[in-house]
Amino acid sequence: MKTYLISFFILLSGLTSEARWNLNDVSFLLPLPQKLGSEGLLNIHAQGLGGPLLPKSFLGTIPPLTPVMTEDQVAESLRVVAVRIDPCFPRPTPLACQRQIRLVWQPLEPGPNHSVQSMDAALHSFYVLEEAEFTTLLKDLLSWKARYQVQTEGQPLQIHPAWAQEGVMSPALREFQRTILKFAGLGNLSRVTAMALRGEGNMWVFAGFEVQNRQLQLFKVPRIPRYSQAFMNFAVPADHFERGLISPLPGGEDHFQKVIADSETLRSGQEGVLESELRALHRIENPQIFNPENMDCVSCHVAQTARVWLENHRPDLRMAEIWQEHAYKNPRHDLCNLSPRLKNTHGLRAFGYFEADIAISQRVIFESAQVADTLNEKGPL
Repeated sequence: MKTYLISFFILLSGLTSEARWNLNDVSFLLPLPQKLGSEGLLNIHAQGLGGPLLPKSFLGTIPPLTPVMTEDQVAESLRVVAVRIDPCFPRPTPLACQRQIRLVWQPLEPGPNHSVQSMDAALHSFYVLEEAEFTTLLKDLLSWKARYQVQTEGQPLQIHPAWAQEGVMSPALREFQRTILKFAGLGNLSRVTAMALRGEGNMWVFAGFEVQNRQLQLFKVPRIPRYSQAFMNFAVPADHFERGLISPLPGGEDHFQKVIADSETLRSGQEGVLESELRALHRIENPQIFNPENMDCVSCHVAQTARVWLENHRPDLRMAEIWQEHAYKNPRHDLCNLSPRLKNTHGLRAFGYFEADIAISQRVIFESAQVADTLNEKGPL
């Protein structure tokens, strides 16, 4: 009995000292396995709340993710590479605010030297929770964090510290995934979005589907009157933009079509136009200004690479002034981006992997900071 009480108070102390929510407590980047076929990551057959996480039949409605794999091959290669929680995903109807778990899926393939890498495509699945369910999820995550003595305070978003060393063999990862299966599955799957690769690796197509009566129904992309949107960039090597195009071009005032059309012609001049586009890029990345319900897919996914190109090649622009007025700021978190290929203009991944490298968009980092702050403001559970 005495031993039990000591263990209980140690756990309670851990919950109290580590109860602050940080970036890596709301956005979880999972490790890639060392070999294909590893059972360390969740696949579409994993049974969650009310059924599988992602029914294989849905892949017949979603556009093929890659031209080099059959539908069956995609189904067998998909793995959950990232998880996000959100206490208030914006929805115009019927609720202004949804509590969610979101899973990021990517097909995995052999990489160099018998390694594993991701393909340049992804699915994003959304699971809606009631208030009581979400509260229980939060309590479970805090208990899990305390049990494994996970330190996340002040750390930038990265492969989660709980399994960074042990990878898919980590007991912390296995328990975390069991927790996710308690709260996500066919029973509360509400939406699936897709990024598919086309052409010769120079065209990306985005589309989204609502789940209605366990069937997928296309929904319109924000800012355009269409059900899908594409981005093209023919730059080789991928250190600039060449014949870049967003199709269809979204409405509204925040655009950056000049810099992506042919960036090599913009190394001087046109300060006014480029400063306007830099302003738009900062605003698109700022979750206090735009959200997934009022910003189109391509603009959101391409904003980072366009901004990074301008910052690296046009230091004459009023960078500091524009940043100060329009960029997201949050001194409570480390907002630095550890992704190694930020300059790659073919890197459209928001949260996951670009081949074997982590790929995290600045927008996801900012959104994670917002979510963490929201949970911290709610106080103790």
